[in-house]
Amino acid sequence: MSGNVIFDTNIIIYLSKKLLATEKVFFENASYSISIISKMELLGYAFKDDKEEKFLIEFIDSLNVIPLTDEIVDTTIKLRKLTKVKLPDAIIYATAQVFNAKLITNNIADFYKITGNVELINPL
Repeated sequence: MSGNVIFDTNIIIYLSKKLLATEKVFFENASYSISIISKMELLGYAFKDDKEEKFLIEFIDSLNVIPLTDEIVDTTIKLRKLTKVKLPDAIIYATAQVFNAKLITNNIADFYKITGNVELINPL
């Protein structure tokens, strides 16, 4: 797989807990990012220990963190008007859509109701 890839929050949690192997989500010639909403979700998480928190901070720092832009906000609003999807999921999907990226997630069902052109990938 190549191109832009956005990680959903749950994928990074699975990586931090060693429930998912990195080779299942990292591919040659790909550019990896997360939405700012995922960063907020991840760092607001109740860590079981300092090691897990350190892993998440270092992992997030290794990725491109995409801020909310007017285009992402407008796309999120359009998505929310068309479907009843949670705001964080709508922001993450809109980020992938605006950046023409694939979305790696274990929660495919959260995104199926969204009409769009984002390729959803479940590595589990």
